[in-house]
Amino acid sequence: MENLISNTPVINSNLPVVVTQGVINNSVGLNGVNNPSDVSLIQDYLKILGYPITNSGSITNSLMDNTVISILNFQTNYKIVVTGLINPNDETYNALKQLSLSGISLAEGEDESLHQPFLTNSFLFRRNAGNADTLNVIFEGDSWLDYPVPRILDLYDTITDQNQRLNLNCLHLAKFGETTSQMYADRTHFVQYVSGYRIDRIYFSGGGNDVFPQLGRILNAGVTSFNSNFFTDQAKLSELKNLPSGDVLYQKCILYKRYLNTATFDSALFNSVNLGLIFNTIKQNYLGFGSIVNAHATPNTIFYMHTYDYPLYKLGVRPSIIGIDLPLGPWIKPVFDHLGITDEILRAYIIIRLLDKFYSLLRQIKNNFTHQGYRFQSRIIDYRGLLNSSQYWRDEIHPNSTGARRLSTRVNF
Repeated sequence: MENLISNTPVINSNLPVVVTQGVINNSVGLNGVNNPSDVSLIQDYLKILGYPITNSGSITNSLMDNTVISILNFQTNYKIVVTGLINPNDETYNALKQLSLSGISLAEGEDESLHQPFLTNSFLFRRNAGNADTLNVIFEGDSWLDYPVPRILDLYDTITDQNQRLNLNCLHLAKFGETTSQMYADRTHFVQYVSGYRIDRIYFSGGGNDVFPQLGRILNAGVTSFNSNFFTDQAKLSELKNLPSGDVLYQKCILYKRYLNTATFDSALFNSVNLGLIFNTIKQNYLGFGSIVNAHATPNTIFYMHTYDYPLYKLGVRPSIIGIDLPLGPWIKPVFDHLGITDEILRAYIIIRLLDKFYSLLRQIKNNFTHQGYRFQSRIIDYRGLLNSSQYWRDEIHPNSTGARRLSTRVNF
């Protein structure tokens, strides 16, 4: 079944469509009369603005119809009451005629990403939430669920696609760039929907923006090369040092991480006080969300958390669109450069060790949920080592569409 929430982003594609001449006579859309001639006219208006529809001259009166979804998206983008209906000469109809004739380019307005606008998304979620055969899922988090570049699949897209068989009813609350503290401060919608509807699954992606922008505070200065006392197997270390920079080196570093003398390495590289403060903030925010869920959850509710994978393969690469860098990042390489850390092995193990520590933090959070007797179940999705090639990464810390698909195979609701 098609996933409504992963509907194609609303972007003007300037299609050469000739608008049908005429006047709509009956309502079109959700619970509308839907006469073919009226539907065709509305579809032409929507299509010339770049909305993803199939121009068929008729629609099925259901929430799965692309024309209905596009109507809802249009109404939301232009702050028109979201009903799914277009009536003769009403506000929506007049706005469509005016915009299509003036050739104004369409861009999503108060959208939380390039996903479906929140008002449309929440409208559909509420309509479906009471259905016994749907699985109601809330996605809250950061750019791994909300990558801000069109046509690039993020983990939200691929997880929902991977689990289509379950008839998902999804509420997308994730916002790229947010820390867990920002998510918790912006928890109004999360509380509203967790308390007001049966929520079966919650998928939470948080912590990356707490950690990587703070890397300069986390790392100690002065260590610029990988010391032999950081490793317990000198033959393996010699092997690493003889490898050229690139995927094979990073793959071997991941494979050989068990030879890392973690106590010595951590003491030399990490500011334990600052890292502890950052991790404690993440932990408290996760526990805060857990308390909200627990107040309304059932034993069938499952709270998913995920690790991030090791961002080794494209250090310094910024998010971009059509070859133009966006004003986002990079987050890791500039800190390494500032501290004079050019040693590829040292860079790799800083990242590996930091992400492994984050996994341990998630384990602590999960144990806290259990020890406090929270009623919901919790799961940790461990992605470490899965994106083990540069072919799976789009920029420094984000997977590309292929990588996101690969990650989603580990998520089964």
